[in-house]
Amino acid sequence: MEMKESTRSTYEVMIVGEYYFDLVFRGLPDIPRMGADLWAKEFDWVPGAAFSTALALTRLGTMAGWWCAFGNDIFSRMIIEEARRENIDDGLFIHLDKPWRRLSSAFSFTDDRGFISYSEDRDPSPTPADLERIRPEVLLLQGFSLDDDRAALIDSARKLGIKVCSDCQHIEMDLSAPGLIEALQKIDVFLPNETEAKALTGETDIEAALNILTKYCKTVVIKRGSEGVIASDNGRVYRLPALAVDVFDTTGAGDSFNAGFVHGLLHEPDFVSALEVAVICGSLAVTAYGGRNLPYLSDLDQYRRRSAAG
Repeated sequence: MEMKESTRSTYEVMIVGEYYFDLVFRGLPDIPRMGADLWAKEFDWVPGAAFSTALALTRLGTMAGWWCAFGNDIFSRMIIEEARRENIDDGLFIHLDKPWRRLSSAFSFTDDRGFISYSEDRDPSPTPADLERIRPEVLLLQGFSLDDDRAALIDSARKLGIKVCSDCQHIEMDLSAPGLIEALQKIDVFLPNETEAKALTGETDIEAALNILTKYCKTVVIKRGSEGVIASDNGRVYRLPALAVDVFDTTGAGDSFNAGFVHGLLHEPDFVSALEVAVICGSLAVTAYGGRNLPYLSDLDQYRRRSAAG
């Protein structure tokens, strides 16, 4: 395993998350099912998963390092090429001398999408020693996990005074799972989407789900797609609508939202402003394939005005 020497002396954010090579099919006449031969009207491929997070932070001017493994296969090489074209820092990339394929076929509809995915294996986890060497201000975790490596990483971050933000990523557990509440209590910011929040808590009402989650994590931000966001920070509840946009493809919207929020935590004056940046990134992400219409820092003011006018 080879890691390139960091191209930056410090990172504001350390993203821990996998890449996916997304094949996106749009304009299907129906949801895929056995025995049906469906033809899409449109197709493209895009770098997915944590690539979207890294891209959004890069465009916003936040110094972000992306901890991600790549192999010698064509999919890894194409993602690396795209990352460099977008000026995403590659100092934390892990290069493996073997195939390390991660693919998803996404069938995208206006209101939602589904995936058929394949991954070679789990990425090597950063160690507490890696975290101490890198020392970001924020550790942004792509998914929620109860494994020992993740627990050690979070414990190390807390000792170093690093803020821990974690997505959920469709975990197949609820709050009754052994160790889940304890893990949630160690996270500074929890970023599930509405479906995940309801599944974790067993609630059908989003405000009830939020109330339960905030018993264990002081800052919970729930992504609601076209409904915007509902969040709680230190006991106060916030609601912001999404931008009024034409939805093209929802793939990558959640990862883009997370990046906008973390950028806001670091550079905006208050919690509401951080949520505004998150909503702008999440809303714009759905207007093109796989979150490619993400804003640059210089774009934010025009969308804040648009949001206020709406």
